[in-house]
Amino acid sequence: MIPKQFRIHIVLIVAALFMIIYPILSERPDTEKAEKAPAVAMEFLHLIDAEKYAESWESAADLMKEKVTQKEWVEKLTKARVLSGALVKRAEKSTSYSTSAEDSPEGEYIALTFDSAYQRAESVSEYVTVMLEGDRWRVAGYFMQ
Repeated sequence: MIPKQFRIHIVLIVAALFMIIYPILSERPDTEKAEKAPAVAMEFLHLIDAEKYAESWESAADLMKEKVTQKEWVEKLTKARVLSGALVKRAEKSTSYSTSAEDSPEGEYIALTFDSAYQRAESVSEYVTVMLEGDRWRVAGYFMQ
């Protein structure tokens, strides 16, 4: 039997651990929804790889469209692809889920990172953020470094 003087300590420790761990564990998307996000990101990347920049912008989330015009999007991607060349390979590196994103409204976001290689850029990291817009995932951001 645990002495009475230590019982309160145990209760407080358990409560503190619960308050720390529960938010971390509960911040996960519904499995069925989450399985669709990487496919949406890959479809988007395939449009870019096929130089269908305007079409990729059209398929993006409204949030992205508010931040960059279609004309700017096409110009930036065209310049980036001229510098990097065609895609040689791409592999998914990591995925993370969040209910918030910088400069964005609360919602469900999945950030995917890809290790990629291009003809003139052998080591590139590509970052694709998808967000749940209504009942479907859409790309809310794309960045390559």
